[in-house]
Formats: sequence, structure tokens, C-alpha cells
Amino acid sequence: MNPQLTSPNEVRALLAELGHRPNRGLGQNYLIDANILDGIVQAAALDAGDRVLEVGPGLGALTERILPHVAALTCIEKDKTMAGYLRKRFDGLTLIESDALDVDLTTLFTSGAEKVVANLPYSVASRLMVEMAECDIRPALLCLTIQKEVADRLTAEAGSRAYGVLSVLMGLFYSCRLVKKVSPSCFLPPPKVWSAVVRLERRGALVNDKAEYARVKRIVKHCFSQRRKQMSTSLKHLGVSNPEEVLEQVGVLGRERPERMEPAVWVALDRALQSRDTRA
Repeated sequence: MNPQLTSPNEVRALLAELGHRPNRGLGQNYLIDANILDGIVQAAALDAGDRVLEVGPGLGALTERILPHVAALTCIEKDKTMAGYLRKRFDGLTLIESDALDVDLTTLFTSGAEKVVANLPYSVASRLMVEMAECDIRPALLCLTIQKEVADRLTAEAGSRAYGVLSVLMGLFYSCRLVKKVSPSCFLPPPKVWSAVVRLERRGALVNDKAEYARVKRIVKHCFSQRRKQMSTSLKHLGVSNPEEVLEQVGVLGRERPERMEPAVWVALDRALQSRDTRA
């Protein structure tokens, strides 16, 4: 009989049997709370026709809840021991043994994976989410457990302290809501921070193409790198002459700061700059 992956004692015994010590650097904090795991699956609104990607499945506590409800499940697992265990425990699972940052995500999404359901490794969660959003074909839904601090940035409204680069870049492609906060006690071993389940739904992209996105991303990262400076000052440092004039075109005062500008305003700012360059 397979070990129960929501039982602390059985998980500890299984890890000992595998000779495996969880690596905090890899984010190996295994989610063992059945209510949270069931809540993730419920929030993902899984359908029998869904093709799902899971990143960092570990021992498979979430995997075993996803697999019976979907048409196909692909898992990316970096740890060799975990990958070996997953192959033995689960039939019908496509397993990619690799670092998720080295995987061609565009190919996975092009081949049909439309949902990502995962307890993401915290050290790379922000980068992975942005890389998913930047794919030519991006998933329709991301239902993720991430560090609460990152979740706060994802769900932050313009003008709040948590609002920043991640808020804007993900907001160009997704609407995000907090599903549930998750206590450290829900994991084995418990992390030092609170976590959160978030649901990101794809919406019509605010940018027209890759070139426009690249320009918007450059402006956003530059301005937030000096977020206490006024927008007019930040744009001057980018070589924009008479920045107050272009800011006025998009309804932003020169003394405004970047954390008060919603994603659509950043796109409008880039288009205003492009229009002015074209006329020049």
C-alpha cells in the first residue's frame, strides 16, 4: 500500500526509506494538508478534457489529486530521488526530469497544456510565472501555491506598498486573486514564511506584440529600480526630453511615482513615446 502523503509520520517514514533529506534551497517543503490540497484542485476547476502542467511535484500529494480528473498531466521535477519515486507510484504521468527554468515552456503550452497547478519552488516562483506569461502561447489558468509575500505583490493594487514590477508584468496578461493563506504548519518541513494559494486567469493581453512588451518591460523595470523618484525624473534618465508632456498625454502627473500606475497606463505611456518618436 502506498504511503499516505498527508500523514506527517508516513511522509517522514517515506523520506527516510528513500534516504532523502528535504533541501530548503530547492524549496522542498512538502504540502501535506489535505484541505489545502483539495482547495487547490477545486480552485483550478479541473475538467476531464484538461491538459495540466505541475512544477515541482515532490512526492506527489497534489499529483494524486490532479491525475484522476484530467486528460493529461505533465510534471517537471528536478530532484532525481523524487522523480524516481513519482515514476514508480503513478501511471499515466508524463515526467520531465529537469530544472523548470531549463524547460522549453512554450513547447509544452503549444502542445496543449492549458493549466498550471503547482506548489512552486519559492526561490524561482516569480521568475517562472513571468516566463510562463511571456510564452507565445500562455496557459489559460495558473493555480499556484507560492510565498505569501509574492502573492501580495501579485494581487496588489496600484498605489499600495506591495505593488511593483511583478504586479505590472503579470497584470499585462492575467487577473489574479488570492484563494487562501497557508500556514507553515501545513508543510513538512515547515517553511519559515507563510504561503498562499493564488489563481491567475488569462485575459486579453494589454500589449500587441513582443516588441511592445519588451519596451514596456524595460520602462517598468527602470522606473521601479528608483521607485521613490518621480516619473518625470525617471523618464529623463531614460533619455526622454520634456517627460511631463508625454506623461500628460496618458493622464499622469510628472510628480507621480511608478507604484501608482496600473499596467494599462504603462502600455499607454510606451505608445505615447513611440508616437512622439515617429512624428520626430
